[in-house]
Amino acid sequence: MEDLIDQKGRERFFLVLLTVLYIGLVFLQTLVPQIAPKASFPPEIQFLFVKIESVVIIGCAIGLVQLLISVQLVLAGQKAGYWTQMGVNTFNFLFVIQGLLLRKEFSAAPGIAISIVSIIVCTVVYNQHKRIQHTIDTLHRYAFIDDLTGLPNRKERVSTISDYMQGPSRVPAFSLLMFDFDNFKVINESLGHSIGDVMITEIVHNLGKIIQAPASIGRIGGDEFLVIIPESLSDRELELYAERINQVVNQPFNYKDREYRLTASFGIARFPKDSINPVELMQQVDIALFRAKAHGKNQIEFFDEKMQLNLEHHIDIERKLAKAIEKGEIYIDFQPQYRVPGEKLRGFEVLARWASPTMGSISPQDFIPIAEENGYIVALGTWIMREACSAYQLILNDYPEAPMLAINISVIQLRDPEFLNSVRQIIFDTGIDTKNLEFEITESVCITSPEIATHIIKELKDMGITIALDDFGTGYSSLSYLRSLPLDVVKIDKSFVDMIGRIPDEKNIIKSIIDMAHTLDLEVIAEGIEHDNQMAYLVRNGCDIIQGNLLGKPAPMAAL
Repeated sequence: MEDLIDQKGRERFFLVLLTVLYIGLVFLQTLVPQIAPKASFPPEIQFLFVKIESVVIIGCAIGLVQLLISVQLVLAGQKAGYWTQMGVNTFNFLFVIQGLLLRKEFSAAPGIAISIVSIIVCTVVYNQHKRIQHTIDTLHRYAFIDDLTGLPNRKERVSTISDYMQGPSRVPAFSLLMFDFDNFKVINESLGHSIGDVMITEIVHNLGKIIQAPASIGRIGGDEFLVIIPESLSDRELELYAERINQVVNQPFNYKDREYRLTASFGIARFPKDSINPVELMQQVDIALFRAKAHGKNQIEFFDEKMQLNLEHHIDIERKLAKAIEKGEIYIDFQPQYRVPGEKLRGFEVLARWASPTMGSISPQDFIPIAEENGYIVALGTWIMREACSAYQLILNDYPEAPMLAINISVIQLRDPEFLNSVRQIIFDTGIDTKNLEFEITESVCITSPEIATHIIKELKDMGITIALDDFGTGYSSLSYLRSLPLDVVKIDKSFVDMIGRIPDEKNIIKSIIDMAHTLDLEVIAEGIEHDNQMAYLVRNGCDIIQGNLLGKPAPMAAL
């Protein structure tokens, strides 16, 4: 920007210099005829004056400067400069014609040629300049503008941040608000990228109605956007700003008679509070967004220094996870499930564990989401399934009645084209009876990939596998999918169980969930039972199956 300002200044200075030279030459041309006859110069000098006048040297010089001024007007003023020189040269052309016709001033005849040449040269320069400017604008668009949305891209956003920090547009404080759409990858893969692009452009169009100057929005990735707010806003004001954006993102999108909704996760970083370095501030807002996704998505997170440490821990886990199975660090535990009343064993849920020699015991809540992010969950999930089925077959004869074996299946696994083939192969290799096998899927697969979920679940049901809907109640489309999907079991999320005893019984929705599930001929499992009052409440309200540390903690196969 500063280079551009300097260039404009130089062009104006050169134009002024040429204008002064032009005026001086015109003044000199006027003086020569008056001085030559009257001056008492030596004959040689006198002859020079006459010679100058006769060969119209000054007129030629004036014409050359006129041409330079005309070209400089075009370069400095572009369209306005072009039409200005057209006016000046046309006037000069007519003025010379008038002198020739009325006053017989033949010495001014070169002025006609100069005016015509100036117009021709300036027209060529102007047209070439337009082509060059168009090329520059095109290159600028490719460099700084997103093709799909027409919004500024990442490179432009970084440039704007630098400008707000140190450039001509410097401001005392501003905030970065980065967000992306939750589970948008699923939309792209299930509906196709072209439909995903339509969703993005529609959301961007609607966002334009609420993101007003001086704030601005740019697209810095597939479904990732950055809003720059060059004002000093409080944390609460920034939260409200993010919530308004999320309301727009959450508006329904209709495709083939089906309604789709998205939510967004937000990261926020501030200048100068968090950093005074443009690149570092971008990293910080990215970290804040990452934290929002890790906290369950549809969240708003402000950057703080602890996030940096958490990110380093996350990267450490991701780096070591790929080798964990090979090194024998991943293992599985089994947690019992009991039918109530009577506490008769129903089966076991398989729980993955990781004992790292360098990081210690790592919770599945930490490493499973990371495995889902980088796609490693497909290999990990297949290993868990095979290991669990093999172990189950070894303990099967120890029980008078075959227990159920419940295995968690990630949405990423369900979307894997080889998932069903892997399941069939494991069943064949281990010899497990599918009537004793149960797959737990989360609501997210039903919400984001309903067609995929319906197809896969039907295939699994045809194999004889029981299907349980895990973490019930944490999504927003649960009720409709209970009716439309061929489910067998509903698993109440632990967050509802934790509220037992903390809120009045009449305000706890667990009884409503149980009654609704029974109406649809579904069994109900409650997980995370740790206290007697929780179990008493669930038994009293008709829950079918109980799982939790109160009745049995997760244990290795040998303990079973």
